[in-house]
Amino acid sequence: MDPTAPRRRWGWGVAGETPDADAVAERKAYLEDALGFPELSVADPVPLAEATVPEPGLAVPDRLAAFCSADRAARARHTYGMAPPESIRGFHGDFAPAPDLVATPRTEDEVAETLAWATEAGVAVSPVTGGTGVAGGTGPPQGDLRERYAGTLALNLRELDQVLEVDETSRAARIQGGALGPELNAQLREHDLHLRHYPQSYQLSGLGGWIATRSGGHYATRYTHIDEFVQSVRMIAPAGAFETQRLPEHGAGPDARRLVCGSEGALGVITEAWMQVEPRPAYRSAAAVYFDGVEPAADAIRAIVQAKLTPANCRLHDRVETSMYGLQDLDRELVVLGFESADRPTDPELERALELAAEHGGECPDGPDHFGPGYGRDRPADSDVTRWGQAFQMGEAAGAEVALGVVSGTVETAVTWDKFPEFNEAMVSALEDAAAEVCGMGHVSTRFTHVYPDGPAPYYTFMAPGAEDPEERIEQWSTIKQAGLDTVMEFDLTPTHHHAVGRDHRDWYAQQIPENYDEVLRAVKAVLDPAGVMAPGVLVDPPE
Repeated sequence: MDPTAPRRRWGWGVAGETPDADAVAERKAYLEDALGFPELSVADPVPLAEATVPEPGLAVPDRLAAFCSADRAARARHTYGMAPPESIRGFHGDFAPAPDLVATPRTEDEVAETLAWATEAGVAVSPVTGGTGVAGGTGPPQGDLRERYAGTLALNLRELDQVLEVDETSRAARIQGGALGPELNAQLREHDLHLRHYPQSYQLSGLGGWIATRSGGHYATRYTHIDEFVQSVRMIAPAGAFETQRLPEHGAGPDARRLVCGSEGALGVITEAWMQVEPRPAYRSAAAVYFDGVEPAADAIRAIVQAKLTPANCRLHDRVETSMYGLQDLDRELVVLGFESADRPTDPELERALELAAEHGGECPDGPDHFGPGYGRDRPADSDVTRWGQAFQMGEAAGAEVALGVVSGTVETAVTWDKFPEFNEAMVSALEDAAAEVCGMGHVSTRFTHVYPDGPAPYYTFMAPGAEDPEERIEQWSTIKQAGLDTVMEFDLTPTHHHAVGRDHRDWYAQQIPENYDEVLRAVKAVLDPAGVMAPGVLVDPPE
């Protein structure tokens, strides 16, 4: 995959890539034979020439002509993120909400000029880095909200993709917001450093989007969110530049960095940030541990993180989850443990974690794997750690499921350890019942993506056979998703741990925040975005 290529119009991947026919056939056979789905039909994505892409309602303004376009294909590619309803509509050629214009500024001055023009013209702006958002906040506003604007514009940061400065002494780097994960780390490699943030969307997502959505990476305990790496951040808002001071840390009032982290484009465009970076790990240790049940596995993980062992990887995958990804021979709960260090062997930490796991019934029959000086570099190809990592990659499976008409989605949250057993039972039941009601059947899996001393971030995936009609399938997805989010709120939790609020989680986010916090956000938005043109409907609605 070439991350510099334009993103595909729907789902995961880049332009020119479609689900491989063999991969679709393999997934179809697996869903029918292993998971008991009824016979599934295979659809082909609607080509662009046959897709619904309305004519632009705006002409490219002269002052933006050097970096702005009304190209039909570009507008289709900037219509959606990767939320399931967006992938379904894009697959079936429905790009009715396409932005009128796509701007790709090459400098920060051109970003500012774009926002100035949009403010004057009353045009809604949707900032985009990689376009991989899964919460419905990537594209332009729709429906009644769209009617309040003279038009819509997608602002793509991809031209601002450089590592501008590296401070090797402090281990920090100043990086532009449009740099995708592989690009920025390729530039940092010249200094034997890297930004230790690897979300599942790493190949196609970038720094500005990570900061804007408070992205979660694969580091399971220490650097769970991008926030942990931000030293300072610079955002261009319609009202002007908003830049925080570069410091290791401070205690001076509410942290201004936190105003930008998680702002989701509603306040401005993140053009660059100073980020903490570090040497690449020289030592790694990993092990697959098996449990009979989710609760003993959760108890073992709690013991490990409360012992302050800070594993890089500490993830629970129940037997339903591993089966969903094709590892049907794993008929127990799997916990993947991993430790890493640039400084010293990690054997003692992993050995202690295995001792704690064993106290809760965990078994590691294959023993741990160690990598680094004196150990070798290659993980055994047949280990369950390796097999799971390969099965879990984003790509063909997700695209195949859209082609097969499968209803799939996720609900993720964070919960304290004392509430987890009751919550987990309620959540699985709610999702299973909703899937049975609207789809006739369904499978629900549990995993932990991140864990903390005071609780896990449980992540639920649902999968069910969907209706042939795309809009009916979206309704099925919506019903199941709502059942999960309603359960989250019954336990007074959060509708998102790391997937952002977007528009899909807005109603539940409003229940999470303090009663007057919405007014606070509106007041901040009124200062930084007085015309309300930035990402309308994301986090807060713009003023009337």
